[in-house]
Amino acid sequence: MEFEFRPIKVEDVKQIDSWNYDGFVEKVEMAPYFESFKQTGKLQGPGGYEGYAAFHENEVVGLFEFDVNGRIMEIGLALRPDWIGKGIGATYVKQGIAFGMHHYHEDVNEIRLEVDEQNKAAIRVYEKIGFKRKTQKDRNIEMRMVL
Repeated sequence: MEFEFRPIKVEDVKQIDSWNYDGFVEKVEMAPYFESFKQTGKLQGPGGYEGYAAFHENEVVGLFEFDVNGRIMEIGLALRPDWIGKGIGATYVKQGIAFGMHHYHEDVNEIRLEVDEQNKAAIRVYEKIGFKRKTQKDRNIEMRMVL
């Protein structure tokens, strides 16, 4: 399965904002995109991350966010709710990271992300591809993968 990552557009933000999940995560936080667009005309994710919509067969199926600081790439991501539990999580995360590494042309040697402790499926995917748990604050676990 191949994903195509494109710079996020307003229509993608609206679509992703409509996704509803069962369980502890109800929605992907898209408010920063709307707020930044309203204030500056530019779409920026939480913490100034750059957002990319993930497409499969011209359909938005995911979100990948990047922030590169020196040799560290921080990522945020989401997969459309009806795509969760289909066994494609590791492929999605690997392709998103590969896209980020190629796109930013930086000498990155570490990838970081945060995940809610209750998101057991995502934690399993991240650990499967090489992420390690580093710290935990409240319910958020910081995970890192050294390249």
